[in-house]
Amino acid sequence: MDGTVILAGDVGGTKTYLALYSATGSDFEPVAEARYATPDYPSLGALLQAFVQETGRQPGRVVMAVPGPVRQLPVRAVNLPWLIDPDELRAALQVDQITLLNDLEATSYGTQVLKEEDLVVLNEGENDPQGNVAVIAAGTGLGEGGLCWTGDHYTAVASEGGHATFAPNSDLEAELWVYLNRKFDHVSWERVVSGPGLASVYDFLRDTDRGPEPSWLGEALEKADDRSGLISQIALEGRCELAVQALDLFVSLYGAEAGNLALKFMATGGLYVGGGIAPKIADKLRNSSFVESFLNKGRMDKALRLVPVNIILNDKTALLGSAYRGAQLESST
Repeated sequence: MDGTVILAGDVGGTKTYLALYSATGSDFEPVAEARYATPDYPSLGALLQAFVQETGRQPGRVVMAVPGPVRQLPVRAVNLPWLIDPDELRAALQVDQITLLNDLEATSYGTQVLKEEDLVVLNEGENDPQGNVAVIAAGTGLGEGGLCWTGDHYTAVASEGGHATFAPNSDLEAELWVYLNRKFDHVSWERVVSGPGLASVYDFLRDTDRGPEPSWLGEALEKADDRSGLISQIALEGRCELAVQALDLFVSLYGAEAGNLALKFMATGGLYVGGGIAPKIADKLRNSSFVESFLNKGRMDKALRLVPVNIILNDKTALLGSAYRGAQLESST
């Protein structure tokens, strides 16, 4: 395929995926791809320059997914050692067409090119090819976004919905809110549905005497760099009932907020569960209260049953979304 060369990227705090795609109209095919350690470079411009020199191909358009809001330039992205300045990228690459996307915007676009093997089905629903799409992604934080159908194409909608106020839906969840409210000025959904959120849920159950913490686990958690990852692993292995309770409550809360987001988008085109946590606990999400909590919206239960819900397994979805957006922009020029 001969066409415009699009340099697409998914820029993260530790790693960055870059790829060149040849785009003709709205179609695009991969030409080259590489992964880089982000901190090894003094700027995004330097990183992109290195990739272009290695591939020997000059891009005509650049689309980058970055972690953080992109409304004000330059972008001070989350967990990155440098600012992302479109003017610097233009100068470094001699490319005029530079587009920055929030990583959830890019992931939302990427859902449109995922294959069956990239997904784990949680709820079959009924496919609506022109329906709005919602994406929820728990990892270090809680990302939310989606796509709106505009008559002939999808447009991504950025969101900071993860910072909306957490709403308890049971006595236990109300106690969790009280516990967290003592620690934080504002209890958001991100405080409970994220990596740190799982650790907070575990601490709540332990500190309110919901079960004993084995001494070996307490010692391991004190030394762990990733407390949530350890809690999740121990729970999945069934080695501690308190950890199992924490993961169960976390999954239920995840499903509840996924249902909230699906309603707000009226996501008849599907809800996708992205981020780093979901693929690691995919079996738990399939065989737990996630879908039950997702559907537990009173009179809107029947509407939500029609929404397809899938876990995203492909960790390059934001990269694909950047390429998809680049091809979409190219076809409109």
